[in-house]
Amino acid sequence: MRRVRFGGSGKKVLALLGYASWLLLAVSWIMSVYAYPRLPEKVALWSSVWTREIVRGARSPLFFIYPVLQTVMLLGVFFLANAVFFRAPEQDSKESKSRILGSEGLLDLKREIAYLGFIFLNLVFIHLQTSLILVSHELAKGINRYYFIMLLVVLVGLVPYYRIRRQMLDTHP
Repeated sequence: MRRVRFGGSGKKVLALLGYASWLLLAVSWIMSVYAYPRLPEKVALWSSVWTREIVRGARSPLFFIYPVLQTVMLLGVFFLANAVFFRAPEQDSKESKSRILGSEGLLDLKREIAYLGFIFLNLVFIHLQTSLILVSHELAKGINRYYFIMLLVVLVGLVPYYRIRRQMLDTHP
């Protein structure tokens, strides 16, 4: 089995993934600011994924709760990942020394998974907000469940993806 290595091009991929996650956050804010003045007086504030019940209210700054939550979650997860997930393993024995030497590949893998998670988390929020905008204009009946569920499945699917890639790093020094 051929091992995929992070080389010079791997760093570019990581940079692009990081850039894409922040770009999606910017797109969410731009979409919100652009759509807000164009919304009708009665807007959808919440639409259930499972039922077609829609909570409506007067247009207010509460509309921006989704991009605010998205920003807070993205920044919180980013700082948490930097503090916990992106650290190199500590060197405590000779046996772990060989793993430390390959720790750059492990850190790159962790960054790849985190950035992919950020991208899909952004897509979940963008989908929710776009759905509310469309429902407010009566162009949709609610959240597209299948798309929403698929985004969540991909987010959860990053866990086994990470484990498999981690095993590949551990077995191929």
